[in-house]
Order: sequence, then structure tokens, then C-alpha cells
Amino acid sequence: MSRTALEDVKWEMIQAHFQDPSNSPLSPEKQEILDRVVSAAKILAKNPTQSHAIAIHRCLYRDLSYSQAAEDIRLSAKLFKTMHTFDYDLIRSWLLESILENIKFCRDRGTDQAKKIISAEHANLLRLVGDKPEELPDPRRNEKHEFYILINNDNRDVKINLNTLKDLPTATLKELNRAIYGGNEITEADAEDLMNT
Repeated sequence: MSRTALEDVKWEMIQAHFQDPSNSPLSPEKQEILDRVVSAAKILAKNPTQSHAIAIHRCLYRDLSYSQAAEDIRLSAKLFKTMHTFDYDLIRSWLLESILENIKFCRDRGTDQAKKIISAEHANLLRLVGDKPEELPDPRRNEKHEFYILINNDNRDVKINLNTLKDLPTATLKELNRAIYGGNEITEADAEDLMNT
């Protein structure tokens, strides 16, 4: 089936097919092509990279050759233009590169006309880059992490903050040691090690 088989069909016939597929005015061959092209347009809308879209399209229609799948993708992009957006990042980077090349070229010339072009290109560059976005505060920087040791003392839960453990006096550390380890005394050296960590 040639590519013009569907492109030459009047829009009214295609519209009639969409409105009432069971009484379609299209031949079965053209219905099959139209269904494939609509499917290709949906794939292309989700996967704008053509090689990926072709591979997915061939998975759905296993008997298609690569060239026919590529033709379906090309035809879908042509017939359903409103579904596909241009690659903004590609265009933006291309424009940025072009503006920078113009500025470099004019800077090397050094004439008054070149200085005017540089000024205009700087204005274009500012419009392209835009204002610096406000930096949103990183929520992780604002978080305060506190870690506690829970000790049951006389049927009461006592929270000991690990961040302040090193600041506790040696006598308190000894009491903590007794509460945690059941009477094994902490030595002065152990207390010093705890306070230095």
C-alpha cells in the first residue's frame, strides 16, 4: 500500500470513519492504514524519539517492516501535527549557540556596527536565558535531626539526646551506664571517650 493511499483520502471520509467505524466509507486496507497511523501518533506523542516510537510501533504490529513502521510514524507526524510539540530544549540550545557565535564573531571585528550587533545579541541572550529563578529552600537543609536513646528508669521513659550526650558531666554518664548496662561502672577513660565522640 503506497503512502499516498491514505493521504489522498478526503477528510470527510476519514471523519465519517471516526464517527461510525462499523459503517466506514473507507476500504478495509485504508482502515488498517488509518488505524496504524493513529496508533503511531499516540506512540509518538508519548515517545517523541522516532527510533523508540518505531520500535514500539513494530512491537504492536509484528508483521510490519522497519521501513513501513518508519513511514507510519512519518505520516502520523504529518497528519496529526497538533499532537506533537517541538523539542524546546534543542531549539533553545541551538539559539543560544547561535547568539554566542555571533557575539564572538562581532567581538573579533571590533567595528562600530559589530558593537551594535553585540549589544543586540546581549539583549537576545538575556531574553533567552530569562531571569534567574528564585532558589527554593532545600527542605533537607532545614530539617533538624535528633536522635534519642530511650531509657526506662523507675517505669519512666527518659529520652537522652545523642547530640548532647558528649556535653553531659561524667557523673551523669556513670548513671547512664548503670541504667543501660545494669551496674557495670563506666571508667574515667570510657567517659572521656564518650565525651570526645
